[in-house]
Formats: sequence, C-alpha cells, structure tokens
Amino acid sequence: MSVDSEGAAEPSSTGSAQSLGWFRYFFDDDRWEWSPEVQAMHGYEPGTVVPTTDLVLSHKHPDDYHQVATTLEGVRRHRRAFSTRHRIIDTTGAVHHVLVVADTLADDGGAVIGTHGVYVDISPHQRHVNDEISAAVAEIAENRAVIEQAKGM
Repeated sequence: MSVDSEGAAEPSSTGSAQSLGWFRYFFDDDRWEWSPEVQAMHGYEPGTVVPTTDLVLSHKHPDDYHQVATTLEGVRRHRRAFSTRHRIIDTTGAVHHVLVVADTLADDGGAVIGTHGVYVDISPHQRHVNDEISAAVAEIAENRAVIEQAKGM
C-alpha cells in the first residue's frame, strides 16, 4: 500500500485489475470516493460515476442489503472501523462476493471524519469453495444410498 497526499492508504496495483480496490467515505457530507477498480467491480467504467450512499446500497445483493445498511448506519453513528463480507451485483447483473475492510479516516487534528479501506473481490475463490461443497454433498448423497440399503437389510 502507498499513502496519498491526504495521508490515506491506497493499495498498490498488485493482483488482477478488478480483484482489489480502495474507497473512502466522508461522514459529514456523505461523500464517497472509489478507485477505478472498485468502480469496475460495480460494473462502471472508471470515471463515469460519482458514488453515493444510495448507489452503494443499490448494488447490494437483496439477501445482504439489510446487514450492509445496518453496518453502514453504525459506522456513521459511531465513527468506527468495520469489515464485512457480502455480495454486490454489478451493472450487468453479475454477482461478486466481496470482503470490505476499513479503518477510520482522521483529519490533521485527529478527529475521525470518515472511513477508508479496500474491497477485495473473492468471487473466484468463492466459486472454488462452492464447487468443493457441491462435490462433497454429491458424495454424501451417493454414500447415503448405500447406507440406507444396508440399513434395510
């Protein structure tokens, strides 16, 4: 990670273009900043959208919306760091499993003015885990038939 002119950490550009990106959120004016990578995760060409809280929440998977909205409200109210794992739906309808890890963002006087951190798209890893779970369930189902047959003897 490098540090920008405002003293906020920005991740280096390692990994794939869309797997890691940074964001900043400023409490008082409800203002967001997204790196080009986070914009791309959400399906936008870099520089084509100004993120807002409504836009951020509009991309949350319906099953994760309440959890993320509640987390965000707590972050604003208590001015604290956070982390979450949830799904976002990009502009094409593709689902991305993401980890978001954030720390507090302070001004020169030390007052907490926002939060900043990273989005990590773990979708490729999630697909691998889902494949392993599916294979394990199939194996259990196959073995269950043999067990049921033996129980009937």
